[in-house]
Amino acid sequence: MAMTIDEIDECLVPATELLDTSPREALDRLNAIVQREHFAPEDMWRIWQCYSLIWYRLFDRKKSRAYAWQALTHPGGQPRVVQQIEYSDYLFFQHYFDDVSDDERRALEMQYDKFSEASEKFPHPLSRHQHKKLRIGYLAREFCDGVLMYFSAQLLLAYHRDAFEVYIYQLSEEHDLFTDQLGQRVTQLRMFPRNVDYKDVAQAIWDDEIDILFDLEVHGAGGRSMVVMCYEPAPVQVAGIGYMSSSGTKAVDYFLGDPYCDPPGLHDEDFAETILRLPKTHFCYTPSTRALRARHDYHVHSPVVFGSFNNFSKLTDRILRLWLRIVRAVPGSRLLLKNSSEKLNALRMTRRRLLHFGFHPEEFVLESSTAEYLSRYQDVDIALDTYPYPGGGTTCDALYMGVPVITRYGRRHGTRFGYSLLENIGLGELACKDDEEYVAKAIALANDPELLAALHVQIPKMFQASPVMDAASYVRDVETAYRDIFARWVQSQAGNGAGASY
Repeated sequence: MAMTIDEIDECLVPATELLDTSPREALDRLNAIVQREHFAPEDMWRIWQCYSLIWYRLFDRKKSRAYAWQALTHPGGQPRVVQQIEYSDYLFFQHYFDDVSDDERRALEMQYDKFSEASEKFPHPLSRHQHKKLRIGYLAREFCDGVLMYFSAQLLLAYHRDAFEVYIYQLSEEHDLFTDQLGQRVTQLRMFPRNVDYKDVAQAIWDDEIDILFDLEVHGAGGRSMVVMCYEPAPVQVAGIGYMSSSGTKAVDYFLGDPYCDPPGLHDEDFAETILRLPKTHFCYTPSTRALRARHDYHVHSPVVFGSFNNFSKLTDRILRLWLRIVRAVPGSRLLLKNSSEKLNALRMTRRRLLHFGFHPEEFVLESSTAEYLSRYQDVDIALDTYPYPGGGTTCDALYMGVPVITRYGRRHGTRFGYSLLENIGLGELACKDDEEYVAKAIALANDPELLAALHVQIPKMFQASPVMDAASYVRDVETAYRDIFARWVQSQAGNGAGASY
């Protein structure tokens, strides 16, 4: 008799429980389990998923990606909604690779529309959307204190209550002080258990007669929010902020962008949606309470200290080679790498990689995440951004703490976050269009201690005065866009432009 999914997962526990602490031992255990047990052919997709996770923890992204694809394309056995969520994970995973061509990435993303086509759609007669105020729904896995909220808090808290109502749909029951405060400030906060039927979430959104639904995570956080979006529970649907590429489906109408991430004509064909360009920035950064408490006692270090506080999974072979060139060109300098998680195995594996690429032990310091990590920026002279998956929250944190960031950008929306942030605060000269410029600018800045000292004083002022931290203007720009796109929908439904006015 074939095992159930729960029975298979129970069988895999001896391997999966070691994922974060000892992935090499997890691999050995998984190999032994596969040799011992007799899994039905149609259930092997779950085994391939497990192999993918282990190789990801071992920082062998190629093997991890290969097993993930094998699981996705394995015939039979895998429930459609599970495959849909796994496909979202696969799409998210592609952003860590610099060897995926634009054409390949675009084709993979657009294939997601097949899941949307298989989802039943909700009807949206104009008569259901004649409210006095526009009803905006925000959808994500959770609305707790964290990087996603640092970029969306103003939309949830500073909206104009005379013209808008805000509804929040959270795909978990996790909550913290921020969530509780949020619940008191919005029209409605609805939480759903993790095992919820996603169509029930879509039904709740439709019952609330939401006019515009905004998916803040898209294929991030497991892609669960996109499963809901595929039912089209609102007549106008928007994606962005917490994700860096197209949703890949016509179920989403707009993707939030700006003139720097998305210059007209640069990569419109990468999106299944229409790019909804805000006038200045599609980011609005709200510093955390930790940022407000962080120490500010910077002085230029001699030798210079470079740093990156990004997720270690973003450290591609290519970026490590560039960092080695930079460190070697600035005698005595070192690299402070602080992971965005507390996983000790990531430190061990990253140390091995750095030594493999030729770093000397005295040329780098590795640290796991800590609650007061923002104060550690005072020990960094220059932040080096990752590529092709740059920092968003980490870049804003660095700038808020006064640290200049050297970023590398490409053609795609998701590679241009740092470029957009720097242009918006008046430091576009720190953004680099290719590897050579990236290396040269990092070295030049490291050799100019007077400029470094001045930048650490001026950057916090520039950042706080920039559009990225101008909450009032940002909210006004987004709400203007909301009125515009909803009016377009009303006009398309009414035929002659008549309808509700907001």
